[in-house]
Amino acid sequence: MIRAKPRHPAYLLVALIAASLLWYAATGKRRATISVRSTKANLTLVNMPSDLLLTSSVPDTITLQLRGPLTLNPTAAGNPEVFLDLSEAVPGRSIYPIDVSGVRLPAEVEVISVEPTEIEIELERVLLRSLALSPSVEGNPAPGFVVNLVQLDPTRITVQGPESRLSTLESVTTSSISVEGATGSVEAVVTPLLTDPLLRVLTGSPIMVRVNIGPQPQPEEDTTSTLGASGRPPGETK
Repeated sequence: MIRAKPRHPAYLLVALIAASLLWYAATGKRRATISVRSTKANLTLVNMPSDLLLTSSVPDTITLQLRGPLTLNPTAAGNPEVFLDLSEAVPGRSIYPIDVSGVRLPAEVEVISVEPTEIEIELERVLLRSLALSPSVEGNPAPGFVVNLVQLDPTRITVQGPESRLSTLESVTTSSISVEGATGSVEAVVTPLLTDPLLRVLTGSPIMVRVNIGPQPQPEEDTTSTLGASGRPPGETK
């Protein structure tokens, strides 16, 4: 069988060279766009049992090493999110591995490492306690007046928090009410003061404080000096 020779062999050679150059440029470009970069991912705790409370610090973000085309920006819609499942968590301090299998990324981008690979978390059981309120009164009434009685309504509140922190708490102090210069009763709405951020007041009704103020009692007159030994005024006889 006789094969026909190309009419323009030079053109065919040029076409082959051009195709080879295009293929090389395309593959070289693909190789050049693959990169490895670091990015921050938001860490979210999910499925925590309702009877447990987090009592330790947890990082807001973790670092991911990503590999993929440089032209793709995996953080264009915001930082990726890593979920830490706590559905099997128990009270106490435990170490939980970071699982990045559920991180949503473009198909061409993969996670090749994570830092840290695990975190330590402390959980405690949630406790509810009814605690007495302790009012705080500041200042002094006007001269000649005194505080007779301090009344609270309600007298107790319900507080929620970690067992270890509530077990030693006996009462809750309220915000202060001033009676400086007062000549009559003073009323005010006060708030419970909880310095621990893990403690929360569940009582929703306002707390009223009434400070009853009245005239200072006058001392009784001492009559013993004007009575004789018999208990009668001097000079008085039977």
